Amino acid sequence: MSKKHVDLTQRRSICFVSETGRVEDPLQDPSVRYRCYHPAEALVAEGHDCTVVAAATFYENPLLKHDIYVFHRPNMARANFAPVLAGLRKLGATLIADYDDLIFGDEELALVSSAVKNGTLTEEKAIVAFKSNLAGLRQFDKVTVSTEPLAARAREFNPEAQVCCAPNVIPESILSIQRANRTPFLKRSATNIGYFAGTRSHDKDFPIVEAALHRVLCENPHFNLLVVGPVVMPRSLAALPNVNTAPVVNFLRLPSLMSMCSSVIAPLEASKFNDCKSRVKFLEAAIGGCRLIASPIPDMQAIGEERLTLATSTDDWYEALSAPLAPEARIELAKRNFAFLENTSYNDALKSLAGLK
Repeated sequence: MSKKHVDLTQRRSICFVSETGRVEDPLQDPSVRYRCYHPAEALVAEGHDCTVVAAATFYENPLLKHDIYVFHRPNMARANFAPVLAGLRKLGATLIADYDDLIFGDEELALVSSAVKNGTLTEEKAIVAFKSNLAGLRQFDKVTVSTEPLAARAREFNPEAQVCCAPNVIPESILSIQRANRTPFLKRSATNIGYFAGTRSHDKDFPIVEAALHRVLCENPHFNLLVVGPVVMPRSLAALPNVNTAPVVNFLRLPSLMSMCSSVIAPLEASKFNDCKSRVKFLEAAIGGCRLIASPIPDMQAIGEERLTLATSTDDWYEALSAPLAPEARIELAKRNFAFLENTSYNDALKSLAGLK
């Protein structure tokens, strides 16, 4: 995308600081891509200057030259957190906290997090983590979040803050490649179903659809299921001949792999944590030209059932999975969904909070 001409007096420098474990290569963290790199790309295209840095690096050697700082998942427990923020405020910088998951709050919320349910964190460590993230949230009077339910939680725990919803989007750099390759419109079998799980955090979600998938695959041996990622496969499905698995792939390869499927699924266990999750699975399905069948979390409902299929019960899942879209119908859906990607902006909310024009 070419950079737009802007008045130099309106150009701003923005630094995205992310609490990520991928310190050496934050781009490999999906959360950092969606909340930092994608908005940064759009801002650069508008004529602004952007930097993305891991929090571990930033707090050791703070970059003090920027006008605006977006702190992705700020954590009060990070060494030098408070003095660095105080120094930036003294310099007149605009500070914004950004969240794409419910990682802050009280003990009740900590205990329903996927980290606890999947054993990534003990209950005690999750409670401590939510507490320190909450302390971080309360250091900011400007907050962006990925979904409206998450915005409500941010307002609940930081009622004095100005909170805006900035939905996850796909940037032009990715859209242009898939547009040129016509990825959403590639031919594929109508009976190919995909499940793409980037992390183990979905181990408790897959059972939501297990019974329906098993029945569909047994009744229709010509159907195929592709499961990509580190999710634990239920034995009932792993034993079927029309089920294949693959390890997680680099995000640049994901659209081409998804283009082998006509439908993809995004089951989520009902919980306060999952209610705050975002539409990322829809965005990825739309790039690949796949129909998405998903649990009805609020951010999926907001997209509209003209663009995806929502499944609440086992019967819903069975009916949706049993009825593949005809090729012509899938192509029409792919056109509609790709247009949606092209016309959705993250940066309106961020620009509003930051005073960008």
